[in-house]
Amino acid sequence: MATAARPTNGQSKAARQRTILELVRTQAVRTQDELVDALHRRRLEATQATVSRDIRELGLVRVHDSEGARYMVPVAELDAESADERLRNALREHLRTVEFIDLLGVMHTLPGCAPLVAAALDGARFEEIAGTIAGDDTVLIVTRSRPAAQRLNLRLRTMAIEGGAGPSFAP
Repeated sequence: MATAARPTNGQSKAARQRTILELVRTQAVRTQDELVDALHRRRLEATQATVSRDIRELGLVRVHDSEGARYMVPVAELDAESADERLRNALREHLRTVEFIDLLGVMHTLPGCAPLVAAALDGARFEEIAGTIAGDDTVLIVTRSRPAAQRLNLRLRTMAIEGGAGPSFAP
């Protein structure tokens, strides 16, 4: 049974996944082997099995363009169960803090991870959310009402606890 390689330079799974997202967004990555090679060039150790798990956890999809298949970050999730799991993973791996102020939620993530967390929130299609805006390390969540904000805050806390996340939730 293959085991995930531990990065030799002290980098975490979250750092590796951030790098994968950056690579997929900035260049055409056509195979898992290309991704492994690109990670090695950035001094991040990973096996094909590790990259395969990362692709699944990040929700990357393989699409075809004029030059063949390539990996991309999905726009939206089709399957509610996989969308919830993707959101749990995003919260567990990338979220630092969450605070709700009236109708607005502010999430602080690890650097470069806000678009991933916002996409996971959007993919979950929660009725409480009117929309999200992502910067580099901050996600702004606009809810539909004060009660919706309270429900969403509770829902995210529950997901974070179930996912084993340790983000800080402001009351």
